[in-house]
Amino acid sequence: AASAMQTLAIGCTYIAVSASLISFNKFLMQPGRFPHALFLTTVHMSVTTALSLLLYTAAPTLFPSMPRAKEDYKTVLKYIAPLGMLFALALYCSNSAYLYSSVAFLQFCKEGNVALVFAMSCALGLQVFSWQKVAILSVVVAGCSICATGEIHFVLMGFLLQITSQLAECSKNIIGEVVMSGAGLKLDVLTFVMFQAPCSLVPLLGAALVEYTQDVGQDFRSAWPLLLANACNAFLLNVMIALTLKKLSTVSFVIIGLLKDIVIVSSSSLVFGSAISQVQIIGFSVTIFGIALWSHLKLKEQGAASEKDPLLPVANLASEKSEAAMTKDATKSEEAPGSVA
Repeated sequence: AASAMQTLAIGCTYIAVSASLISFNKFLMQPGRFPHALFLTTVHMSVTTALSLLLYTAAPTLFPSMPRAKEDYKTVLKYIAPLGMLFALALYCSNSAYLYSSVAFLQFCKEGNVALVFAMSCALGLQVFSWQKVAILSVVVAGCSICATGEIHFVLMGFLLQITSQLAECSKNIIGEVVMSGAGLKLDVLTFVMFQAPCSLVPLLGAALVEYTQDVGQDFRSAWPLLLANACNAFLLNVMIALTLKKLSTVSFVIIGLLKDIVIVSSSSLVFGSAISQVQIIGFSVTIFGIALWSHLKLKEQGAASEKDPLLPVANLASEKSEAAMTKDATKSEEAPGSVA
């Protein structure tokens, strides 16, 4: 009973924090508030960097792999530096997409990340190709396609920004999977965030200095309390993801993720009045069904602990457990700026 209550409490908190951050981002990106995607992303990474340092100072035991990461910081930075660039690009494009498209539509697009990661992972030898996986992911892609074609207010720029964000995000996740499960590092989630945030912040600060205008300064002065709260919300999501991955089983995480997606789409319709067509409801249902099938297949593989020789040596670093974690990253981490999983 206690375990069930813990799962329920963690799951509900994770869903609430995730859904609230996505709605918060959309709210801030409206004209008249803070419609500056680059600077919103920069604020998120600045606050995440600062709060990560404070959390490490106050509770270093939450960063178990930090001593090893400090000793081998050159290797860590070799992976994290390009990852930080990809993460910065993903967050900037994701925030920019809010200017053109609804939260529901963007969430529909994000569901296709599991297929993108699978294709990239097969190319790198991190996953073994099979027609069964292709068939299941075809269901996911078909559902996403139905959602896209059913969009009432389709804007090409919003779609292109979102796809660019997802490609960068999935590439980031694959590198992150290697860093967190292999390369001799095996970083924990919070240590990973602490290294990733400043590596993302550096290029963002450079771009922000070039793109700064008086309008940005005026909007920042009027909206800074909301921006600070929003960035703290993003950091809290990082902590909740770490806690959820640590405390709950893979099955629980998958189920919670599916519920979260439903909550986000439903709440965006209620909060922002986003029109969701009958076609999109059907497409979203097909997508959720496909992701449920994919999760079931991955759990079976994990239980059987069956592996085949990879195409590349780096794949030896990834176990079936980390492969499942990568799949979870693909469908969960792009949900908000500052989130890592």
